[in-house]
Amino acid sequence: MNDLLYVNGGTPLEGTITVRGAKNFVSKAMVASLLGESASVLRNVPQIRDVGVVTGLLELHGVTVASDPGAGTLVLDPSNVESAHVADIDAHAGSSRIPILFCGPLLHRLGEAFIPDLGGCRIGDRPINYHLDILRQFGAVVDKLPNGIHLRAPRRLQGTKIALPYPSVGAT
Repeated sequence: MNDLLYVNGGTPLEGTITVRGAKNFVSKAMVASLLGESASVLRNVPQIRDVGVVTGLLELHGVTVASDPGAGTLVLDPSNVESAHVADIDAHAGSSRIPILFCGPLLHRLGEAFIPDLGGCRIGDRPINYHLDILRQFGAVVDKLPNGIHLRAPRRLQGTKIALPYPSVGAT
């Protein structure tokens, strides 16, 4: 896959291109596979860095991921999900903000989750306080540690009404 597309003007463009699915949706759909009891198939998956990061994090937790980049498909089997080691999660996630997406599904499935310190973002400060506040409302216990955040759901997650003070794509 090329990172640059060069267009020399003077003649009309002709041909066809394949446009893959929504880049902001695919990581969330991949993480949602944690909630299944059997394999999920995602189609029209874009070839982006986030897909590799989420694949690695899912595999650390025991999800089997089969990829066919040419066809744009992923098969995600969560039947062997278990907790991952903190150091592995931290090393694999790097500076990505994706681990916050794992909290809800892992709390639901395993009763606990860990996310590394997520740090800043190139587009500005993007705090995760809404995520943590909402998880608390669902019954999670949030412990901030020097290397990240450990979350537990001693009585599993419980349904509740949520009101966000403003729209948040990641928090929803």
